[in-house]
Amino acid sequence: MFFPVFINIKNKECLIIGGGKVALRKINKLLEYECNNITVISDKALKDIIELNKSNKITLIESKFELNEKLLEKYFLVVAATNDEKINNEISNLCIAKNILINNASSKDNMNIRFCTNIENEEYSIGISANGNPKKALEIKEKIKTYLNI
Repeated sequence: MFFPVFINIKNKECLIIGGGKVALRKINKLLEYECNNITVISDKALKDIIELNKSNKITLIESKFELNEKLLEKYFLVVAATNDEKINNEISNLCIAKNILINNASSKDNMNIRFCTNIENEEYSIGISANGNPKKALEIKEKIKTYLNI
């Protein structure tokens, strides 16, 4: 069971491991909330991720990720978004053991933090999670928006 909470990630060190569509979505979410210390490790990053690196919005390390306990310890939040479930789980297990916030893109449970979809304005912020099912969370978001007439 996950405890719902909102966290200020401005100026926090965040690591994204992977360079595909899921990694890009997580990077964009972090950038949306002013996370300006994002490192991405990927040997096959999408063009959009390479462009974010060129514009100095992220730091891209173009190499294959090697599991390294000391490397992970310097980050506030890690996202395991490779296309290899085994590697994502190894990263997640190590982060959980070290009390590092970890989002595992290939699991609904083997992590200690989930990204949510949200509805925000100046008056409120509503975070929506559907127990690791992003499509269901988006459906719920649309229902709430309809209910609130926004």
